[in-house]
Amino acid sequence: MVGFDVREIKLNDYEDIHKLNSKLDYLNIKSIAEDKRSITLVAQLNDDVIGYVDSNISEDLNYKRKLDINSMIVDEKYRGLGVGHQLILELEKNAKQNEVAYIVNSNKEYNEEELKFFNRQGFELDNKRQFIKNEYIQ
Repeated sequence: MVGFDVREIKLNDYEDIHKLNSKLDYLNIKSIAEDKRSITLVAQLNDDVIGYVDSNISEDLNYKRKLDINSMIVDEKYRGLGVGHQLILELEKNAKQNEVAYIVNSNKEYNEEELKFFNRQGFELDNKRQFIKNEYIQ
């Protein structure tokens, strides 16, 4: 067996972890792109991806179709220019096409910027600290 140590992460581990994740990320992106329950949208400017939203369709305990936002990020240089808003609008179109009852972001940990953003998009924070937007199918 190779001799190695297990320790807590340090800030200078970033590059090594990024390299490991980039190998995994390709497989994840390939899997997401092929998954019919996944809706992942990118915002592109020229040839550059400047933001994305990753979500998947599932059913809640009442058998209602919901769209879970797994992750969303916009490059810092393009924040405040409507990129996130456009991503949410396109996600909502997809929700309607897929007969989704509601969209939920169950991240539970939001910074102030995220709280303001999701509120501006019409989401409401529920008692479980998830943002929910209901208006697709009744």
